[in-house]
Amino acid sequence: MPSSFAAFALFFGAFAFGSGSVTAKAKSPAPVVVELFTSQGCSSCPPADKLLGEMVGNPNIIALTEAVDYWDYLGWKDDNARHEHTLRQQDYARLRGDRRVYTPQMVINGRVHVVGSRRHDVAKTLKRFEADIMVPMSLTQKGDVLTLDIGARPQGMAPNYEGNLVLAYYKRAVSADIKRGENRGRKIVYHNVVGDMRTIGMWHGKAMSVELPMSEARKMGYDGYAVLLQADVKGYPGPIYGAAQFELK
Repeated sequence: MPSSFAAFALFFGAFAFGSGSVTAKAKSPAPVVVELFTSQGCSSCPPADKLLGEMVGNPNIIALTEAVDYWDYLGWKDDNARHEHTLRQQDYARLRGDRRVYTPQMVINGRVHVVGSRRHDVAKTLKRFEADIMVPMSLTQKGDVLTLDIGARPQGMAPNYEGNLVLAYYKRAVSADIKRGENRGRKIVYHNVVGDMRTIGMWHGKAMSVELPMSEARKMGYDGYAVLLQADVKGYPGPIYGAAQFELK
């Protein structure tokens, strides 16, 4: 397996994994969304947590940590965990029909999953979505208001594609000193840690704009937003058609 930066850059194009960073080689048409389901109580998760951290800042990727709560019984309660993340992960598995719920699991563009600690597999999976037909989205600031602009359905996208607008607030970096459980004695930094996640509207294929108050995120102590345009499939979170991200100063 190639391990040098040059080898990965040559083979995987826009998504290049070096020993300490993930670097964009070419601008992708739209960012790929990576959701990492992880836990402070999971002994195999730290390599995946580190890998997700390397993705942060890559313009081709929106990387989010969604900590789950089902490992808390092992002796250490994950204070990043939300039961809603556990339900989201389970819903992804139900929709796929494979019942695969585990940590560390990365779900890519709401469609496929991969073991989050396997660099080579993650890079190959990202490459698959590099040329996805995606809805253009952007977040821009004017004063204390953030405007979300969503484009019309692109040529080549099925006319029945619609989606929910899912807003995720996150903290840029959260450090944890783990005193019990399988990772006892370790200090781990988690990146783009999602706290609150909610549906804020719907998109029906036409261009639209939505205003978001920045004061709410600041009041809750968050550092950034990600907005996902995601299909609702029989009540389950489905494919992600577009995404945008904004970091608070």
